[in-house]
Amino acid sequence: MTDTELLLAISNMLDSKLKSELQPFKNELTRELQTIRSELAGELQDIRSELAGKLQDIRSELAGELQDIRSELAGELQDIRSELQTLKNDQQSLRAEVHSIKLYQENIILPRLATIEACYIDTYNRYKDYTDKMDATFEDIALLKQVVAEHSEKIQKLA
Repeated sequence: MTDTELLLAISNMLDSKLKSELQPFKNELTRELQTIRSELAGELQDIRSELAGKLQDIRSELAGELQDIRSELAGELQDIRSELQTLKNDQQSLRAEVHSIKLYQENIILPRLATIEACYIDTYNRYKDYTDKMDATFEDIALLKQVVAEHSEKIQKLA
């Protein structure tokens, strides 16, 4: 046998001896690994269950809060609708009042204003026509005052 063959034979013997001696360690490590895997799987399952429970609690809490918010918003929306309806009613009554005011203005106030305007225009035209005569009248009155004053003096001297 050659050296290579001998080394190969020794290597095979060592491999089989190591294999047989390491097999119990390997089996023990495999069992421990299985145990650890089982424990981890159990713990992971517990954590999943715990998280699922917490998640369900959070969902329930959020659903309750969402329902409260919906109820509150529905109430506020109803209040807004009531206010809007009130505003619509007020708007209709205001429109009716404005219409009534317009009719009153058209049928009563405007004709009366036209009458007043006509009177003032007539008066203005009369005064305008006599403006030329007014200056002469003022002069005549001034003259009359002088004459009356002179006559009063003469009458008092005679008396």
